[in-house]
Amino acid sequence: MRTITKPCRKIAIAAAVALALLPGLLSPCFADNTVWELDQVVRIALARHPLVGQADAEIQAAGARKGQAESAYYPTIGLSTGYSRSRSFSGQSQRNLTTSSGFLQGNLSQIITDFGRTSAAVERAGALLSSTRETGRSVREDVAFAAKVGYYNVLRAQRILGVERETVKQRESLLRQAQAYYEAGIRARIDVARAEANLFQARAELTGAENDLRVARITLLNRMGVDGPRDFELRDTLAAETLPGGLDEWVKEAEKNRPELQALLEKERAADLNLRAARAGYNPILSGVGGYGYASEDLPLEQNYNVSVLLSVPVFSGFLTRQQVAEAQAQLSSARYAVTDFRRLVFLQVEQSALSLRASSERIDARRKEREASDENLRLATGRYQVGAGDIIEMIDAQVQMARSDTDMIDALYDYSVSVATLLRAMGR
Repeated sequence: MRTITKPCRKIAIAAAVALALLPGLLSPCFADNTVWELDQVVRIALARHPLVGQADAEIQAAGARKGQAESAYYPTIGLSTGYSRSRSFSGQSQRNLTTSSGFLQGNLSQIITDFGRTSAAVERAGALLSSTRETGRSVREDVAFAAKVGYYNVLRAQRILGVERETVKQRESLLRQAQAYYEAGIRARIDVARAEANLFQARAELTGAENDLRVARITLLNRMGVDGPRDFELRDTLAAETLPGGLDEWVKEAEKNRPELQALLEKERAADLNLRAARAGYNPILSGVGGYGYASEDLPLEQNYNVSVLLSVPVFSGFLTRQQVAEAQAQLSSARYAVTDFRRLVFLQVEQSALSLRASSERIDARRKEREASDENLRLATGRYQVGAGDIIEMIDAQVQMARSDTDMIDALYDYSVSVATLLRAMGR
């Protein structure tokens, strides 16, 4: 028999531990049986959703465009060198002549002033960068809102599935009672037929509820920007959030916080700076150019340099500048109209969300009372059927009414939670 030494035994134990941990290391960043809360779902969506990554990339591109505009503040430096050699026939000397030349030179050019062109272009690029950042904030809020709605939709589907399962249990119990009464000669065969039909209907609705839950779960994962885990659980927080304040406060907060409005304001500022840059096209440009190097038609090379200052004054460009100014003025007017229209839209969205929140809150109270009455009606109908005072139709109607009341109550809670999330989105939180 082959023995294993202590060092080999340690290596074998380490390898076994590594193999045991390997599936966990290769698995996704979420553990099995994950339980998520609403805040966790939103954080994961903001960290993993591709739309957020796309918005960040667009912000980087806008920052690079601002850097490109700022490059006009710096001088342009270049180096150039060359050598040429040629041979040609000379009619005077009646022989071939060979000539050569070479040069090595550095050049520097700098715009001394362009009377506002560059500064307006840089400030415009900065305004567009700010607008892109606000657009990125809007994308994040859209992603968070979609994740919240997906979260509440899963909770709604789970609760409705529970109602459908309870309905199936009730109708199975009713079928057993109807069969027992029929076998005892108390009830007619039609009671059994009705109970069977309603049981099959409940099972079909249960299958639909199970499918709705599966769709809601994969939809939530998609809105979070992840593929798993598929066996996650959620904390049930339907209608658990409250929102203090009134319409006037909410509108003021929306006008201050909405990233879409801030983005439009930055675009308006960029359009104003673009108009300033277009008008600067009427102004001259003062620039300086300098060069230093060595050049000669024959070796050795000789030192040379040049320095010049240029003043370029536009005289006529085919009305190009005038049309550029007209375009910039129209773009500024368009940007101002867009800001005005969106301010009105913000007020409308906040007011609609506030009304929806109030209506859903009132509907919850009504649905709760309806459910209490339906529960009492089912209890009385069950008692009447068991003692033979009620018929199968009364019993089935009571079960249907109870299931509908439970579903309506869940829908009211879902509508309230979505209304809160919609109002928060309208306020720019």
